[in-house]
Amino acid sequence: HGGALQFAAPELCMDRDIVLEAVRQDGSALRFAGENLRADREVVIEAVRKHGMALQFAAVELRGDRDIVIQAVQQEGWALGCAAIELCSDYEVMLEAVRQNGRALGCADPALRADRDIVLAAVRQNGRALGCADAALRADFEVVLEAARQSVAALEYASEDLRSDRSDPVLTPASVRANPFAVGGSGAVVCSVSELTATDCGIAFRASVGLGGRELKGTLPWGTSLRHLGAQLRIEEGKGYIYMVLPGGVAPVRPVDVNKRLALFVS
Repeated sequence: HGGALQFAAPELCMDRDIVLEAVRQDGSALRFAGENLRADREVVIEAVRKHGMALQFAAVELRGDRDIVIQAVQQEGWALGCAAIELCSDYEVMLEAVRQNGRALGCADPALRADRDIVLAAVRQNGRALGCADAALRADFEVVLEAARQSVAALEYASEDLRSDRSDPVLTPASVRANPFAVGGSGAVVCSVSELTATDCGIAFRASVGLGGRELKGTLPWGTSLRHLGAQLRIEEGKGYIYMVLPGGVAPVRPVDVNKRLALFVS
């Protein structure tokens, strides 16, 4: 076991082959390596691939090596806290870190805490990372919705307006669960609504659902919202959230429009 290096004689901790084998088994064994090997790029790379937090035991100059830090944060996002401070403002490094551990957003430069794509990646991994985001993004409906979908506790970090009657829709645990529409970039299934027609019984719809294009048709009561139609298609798809494209539309319905009346879109 690589951790046995701590019991090895000092000369063995300076042996490159022995240390390489140790860190390949247990990256944290880097802490017991000789100083010269903690400054050896190959040794450090092998260590952080196995255990990202081993970055803290690397020589100072290697903690500023962009390629090494990226490999470390891909294994453990929190390893960013051990990296040179300038890498906390590196877009690619930060994106890799928050994808692995959303709370790594707390290490980010203020400009990246205000970057929507970075924050979305963070809250999709850990909703409570919203607490580290810039105030403007804590007032962004879709960012907060995505965070709350991962952890409803993230709502405590949302702006007061989004949690009050001043918002339509208001973000509550119930409204988060009921909203069927995906936020952009989430890889959801596309459901295309080809027809919305007024009938004596209500609003008739026809749609194709998912990759196979399964056809679904039905009628919803007058007074129905986009949420009700989205919920029907979501049930048919059977998982996750959906991108719903309305007749003549190009972009999917936005989650913030969930309460709009379906009648507004009838042809």
